[in-house]
Amino acid sequence: MKQNRLVLLAAVVGLWVSGAALAAGTLHVRHDHDPWGSCTGELTITAKGIQYHSDDKEEHSRDWSWTDIQTVDRLSADRFSILTYEDQNWLLGRDRPWDFTVLDPQAGGLTDQLFAVIRQNEPRPLVDRIPRQIKVDYQIPVKHLHTFGGCEGILEFNRDWIVYKTDHKEDARTWRRGKDVASVWSTGPFDLEIEVYEKNGQDLLRTRRYRFELKQPLDEAYYNRLKREFIPAR
Repeated sequence: MKQNRLVLLAAVVGLWVSGAALAAGTLHVRHDHDPWGSCTGELTITAKGIQYHSDDKEEHSRDWSWTDIQTVDRLSADRFSILTYEDQNWLLGRDRPWDFTVLDPQAGGLTDQLFAVIRQNEPRPLVDRIPRQIKVDYQIPVKHLHTFGGCEGILEFNRDWIVYKTDHKEDARTWRRGKDVASVWSTGPFDLEIEVYEKNGQDLLRTRRYRFELKQPLDEAYYNRLKREFIPAR
């Protein structure tokens, strides 16, 4: 009898967890149109996908399954973009991004908890510009080289994550080593290149290379372990 009660309790908990996952969160947002205008509505993230219901532009309402989404770019807790497979005819068929701004930031916006739901369900790599707090195995001060100039910060590593922390918020990143990173490369003790799967509506490339000038010599043993992780299996 006691075992039957435990089985029943487990089933109830399982249903509750499943229901919680299916109603992960709803945000009141503004959808910024391209090239001009905007509309407001409710955006809901669930285990099945992301739905946007526009208050005043019904033709802009969408119901995306996870396979309809190429990536989600979290610029901050209050701003994010969803890149879809829809064509933009006025841009010769370039993939369409949907840019959203959270209108009630006091509610938390696209929090780590909500973004974790996206990470768990979206099969493709994501872009996260909010540095994750990790237990650091190795770190090194760096300068991230831009096309012109650059920004300074710290690269942090552990077995699951690579994090770039910088005051230049547009360039801060959190990458999953097993999913977001394509390769790492160094030609000497004071440089490191990280190639990641990153794509947006303006970029036709599937990957992006982040070039870092290192302020301290790269630990050769750690780099060799890191590089072996991304050697394709034969």
